[in-house]
Amino acid sequence: MMNLTQIQLSDLKIGQPLPHNLVDENQAVLREQGHIFKTPDELRKLPDRKIFFQYKENQLNNNKLNDYSASFDFNGMQLKVGDKLMLKPQSNAGILSFSKTGACMVTVIGYIPNVMLLVSLPVTDQMVGTSFVEGDQMQVNFFNGKNAFSFRIFVDYVIKHPFKCLCLSFPKQIKGQIIRKSRRIRTGIKARANVTGAQILITNLSASGAQITLQDDLGLKLNEKLELSFELQLEERSIPMLLNVNIKSSNIKQDLLFCYGVEFANPNAEQVSALRSFVHQEIVRDPTIVI
Repeated sequence: MMNLTQIQLSDLKIGQPLPHNLVDENQAVLREQGHIFKTPDELRKLPDRKIFFQYKENQLNNNKLNDYSASFDFNGMQLKVGDKLMLKPQSNAGILSFSKTGACMVTVIGYIPNVMLLVSLPVTDQMVGTSFVEGDQMQVNFFNGKNAFSFRIFVDYVIKHPFKCLCLSFPKQIKGQIIRKSRRIRTGIKARANVTGAQILITNLSASGAQITLQDDLGLKLNEKLELSFELQLEERSIPMLLNVNIKSSNIKQDLLFCYGVEFANPNAEQVSALRSFVHQEIVRDPTIVI
């Protein structure tokens, strides 16, 4: 079975191969998977109508870190002290689990090549159940800003004195995937706007803009401004965001939802940092959400 995901023209990037067939609403193929747009003129020559990515029902679900074809050595990850790693339990799951996301974030303290990896012990409010057990197997996800990595390790020692930390086995088989520079992700964040009381859903997000979807037509024209408020969940913290945005595109989806592409207007440094951190966090959790 073939599925369709509607995209905007701005989602197509020059110099990057298409991940799926590009089709119109009648599923007529406009460009085949792998096609590379070389100039802006090529993009502008696309038909002035709705465009979609066409893919098999299980195609996106199979795109997991464990299936990455690219292998890296440890140095290729460019892992540094202070970097954040996401741990997901692979064994002993009945005893140890993590709240909400099924995972927890830890900080790299240091490592000895081919011997061990030392990380902070997660804060207690990230965990449900008993603490780590030596011998637990963990899947580790890491994003360095360009590539997403996955590898499996074991908990060698749980150290609580004088410092709380985990001594992990040194990673041997590391898989990775290149993440495109724009780093726009699929989301489902509820939001509000000053021009309507209707519920708005942010369906994709980057540090510079978003796509918002709602059932009511706001009647906004290109480059009109509105105020958008929403919250970002960073680890266990909720960060309120209040941003001025400019309307850059609009269309109506097949399910009669109104969709607007917006650009954030002059966000301050703290807001940009929060947006980038959120995108980074979500890619670490699930690299398949990158658009």
